[in-house]
Amino acid sequence: MPRSMARRSLLVALPLLFLGACVQTGPMGSMAPGVIGPVAPGSAWANAVGTVTGTDGLVANPMWNAEFSGPGFRSDLAQSLSRAGILTAGGTYRLNADVQSVTQPQTGTRVQVAMVVHYTIHDATGRAVFDQTVTTSYTSPLGQAVRGVDRLRIASENAAKDNIALLLRSLGASAEGAPTGGPL
Repeated sequence: MPRSMARRSLLVALPLLFLGACVQTGPMGSMAPGVIGPVAPGSAWANAVGTVTGTDGLVANPMWNAEFSGPGFRSDLAQSLSRAGILTAGGTYRLNADVQSVTQPQTGTRVQVAMVVHYTIHDATGRAVFDQTVTTSYTSPLGQAVRGVDRLRIASENAAKDNIALLLRSLGASAEGAPTGGPL
């Protein structure tokens, strides 16, 4: 009987080990979309933004604060805006990105992260010329990573990628968000 139980345990553990090898673990990666096309040269947003500011926002589960970085998000946002031809040193507008919430679960085999960011663009006088709230979510199923913390990292990165991609599309650029995480 003990030998039979050991075999069953091995049969259950072996596929999980292979699944775990599919995903690299580590710190938060890039939150910038992988593919970004520039805005049209005659667009009102071409080379219009000079600075990106914002607040760190709220992470609904303080145990997972390390899985989301407001400054890291703004850095990847600025990089994305630059790649889209929107952010430049000579731009006169200021884009403010207030991360209003990042909702992350405590446990689960399918980890869903929801992110809400309020974007405003102000002209030189301080008047808002663009005002939009973008809400995105991403679900990382068990098949993407065995460890919950890795699924959380993947879901956080991809919710942010989708959020930035939706903003870029609103400003006339093309951008691909995260790959599909699986059914909700």
